[in-house]
Order: sequence, then C-alpha cells, then structure tokens
Amino acid sequence: MKNTFLMSEELIISGDMDPIKSIWKSFISESHRPPEKDTKVVVVDTIIHELEYHIKELERIAHDKEIDDRRRNTGVDYSWLISTAPKGFEIPQLQRLELEELCYKIKPEECSRILSLFRDSLFNDPLPSHLPRIMRSCIIQVIEQRPKEETLTEWVSKRTLSLTRIRPNPKVSPSQLGDPEVPSHEETRRCYSTPALQSTTAPEFCHHGHPGIDSLPV
Repeated sequence: MKNTFLMSEELIISGDMDPIKSIWKSFISESHRPPEKDTKVVVVDTIIHELEYHIKELERIAHDKEIDDRRRNTGVDYSWLISTAPKGFEIPQLQRLELEELCYKIKPEECSRILSLFRDSLFNDPLPSHLPRIMRSCIIQVIEQRPKEETLTEWVSKRTLSLTRIRPNPKVSPSQLGDPEVPSHEETRRCYSTPALQSTTAPEFCHHGHPGIDSLPV
C-alpha cells in the first residue's frame, strides 16, 4: 500500500497528469461554450443593429454639419465648449417591439435584400426619426413579393387536371389495331371496286347463244 502511494506521488511530481488535465480542460471548454443562436434571432439582431447604426450615423452627420454652418456664419469655433453631445433619437419601445415581431417573419435568405433596400433609401437623406418606418416598409415589401406557395388543394387540383388532359397516342391507338378475322376498311373498299361476277347455269349459258363446248379450241 505504501509503495502504491509512493508511485502515485512520483507520477504527480514527474508531471504525468497531462491526460487528466486535458480531460478536465475539454470538460470546462464544453461547459462554458455559448449556445448557438437561432437563425431568426440572428436575423432580428442584424436588422435592429443596422437600424441603430444608421440612426447614430445620421445624427453624427447632422451634428457635424451644424457645427460647420455655425463656424462658417460666426467665424469662431465654439465646438470645444460643448462638453456633452446632444441626446440622440431612440426608437420608441412600442415601435421597436412591432419591428422585432415583424423581423421574426423574415427568412434568412431575405435579410440581405432588406438591407440593400434600406441602404438605397438612405440616399434621400431622411431624418433619423424616419428610419424605423423606412425599415418597416422595406421588410413588408420583401415579404409581400414572395412567390406564392402552392397549397395542397391547389396541387391536387392541378394534378387532376393534368391527368384528364392526357390523350392516347394515335399511332398506337387500340381502335386501329384491326382484328385478324375482321377485314379492314381498306380491304372492303377494294372488294367493292372489282366488277361483280354473276354465276350462270348451264342452260342459261346455252340459251344466250354461246358456242358449244365442242367448238372450243383444243
């Protein structure tokens, strides 16, 4: 028992605890790994962050323009006297909730198109307070322009209609595969075109003045 304790103590001192350390390190890393976000949550965060960024950017541009105009009119720069920046526009809570609820209806592949429409609308120099409504209109536009999804009833009716339109191929129509015992129309027409042969009896043959059998050439 004493030898076993000494051996384990020697292993600890010699640094042979690397396997245990690696297992413990992997356990800690897996336990502290943040859970993956849902795709819808990622879309909502992307839209809201884009909106808030451009609101602050427009406010900064407007503030810088105001300072430049004041400097141009007075000839003196008083911007260094301003200790705090003016309070910017904040999205109203109710409007923000409505916008987030609308963002949950967006598909991940539609996010880039919405952002493109929103950025194109910024060329009109809108006010920061108008950006939430502009973003909302861009989202609604993309949602309304989705291709209409076919319902089960429409699919069944379409399949039924396509089956009723199927016609047999005239080249292999069963009605044109004649019965071997029944003559075809072509054969009947040919029979009617040949001259009719009437059968005559021996007395009628002699009565009409036909030459006798003895006069026939041998």
